[in-house]
Amino acid sequence: TLGLFGIGWIVDSIHYFIVALKGNANILNNNVPLPIVQSNLVLSDGETCHYYGPAVYVKTKNVVVGYSGGHVGASIRVAKGMSIRTSSTKAAPIRGDVQERTNGVLSITNKRVVFSANKGAFDKKISALTAITPYSNGLAFQFGDNQYPLECTKPEYVYQILARVINSSDDISEGNL
Repeated sequence: TLGLFGIGWIVDSIHYFIVALKGNANILNNNVPLPIVQSNLVLSDGETCHYYGPAVYVKTKNVVVGYSGGHVGASIRVAKGMSIRTSSTKAAPIRGDVQERTNGVLSITNKRVVFSANKGAFDKKISALTAITPYSNGLAFQFGDNQYPLECTKPEYVYQILARVINSSDDISEGNL
């Protein structure tokens, strides 16, 4: 419609132009449908992928990084070519946190959160998700007592998609659709 002699059309055109310039519009807006993207996942019936992108699994380990201590001893000469030696060595391990980083791919569907990688991979149902902790450079997914910290390029966008998926699955389970 031209609404108000074309003014509504101009306002809508400017609005859509601004949304296009911003790139990813606020995905939390229920009027904007969730994106459907292609992924390498094998999807079940009724499952659609809403996010597919690179991510890095960061695992922090506390390991021995060195030793401190010293060597104490004495040597007593008894005869030519013969001596008695006493010594003591005391070394204490020095521990430190070391990060192990594994590159992979994060996929979010309407039913699962999947991280595909050669180490630290996981495939969990969204219904098993206990908590999501957003960070400036990524997200930490909590499933029961296991936490999976992932770094990604657009963590706020991933968080918004996940929030929409969770809210829409709540609506389905409550019969609100």
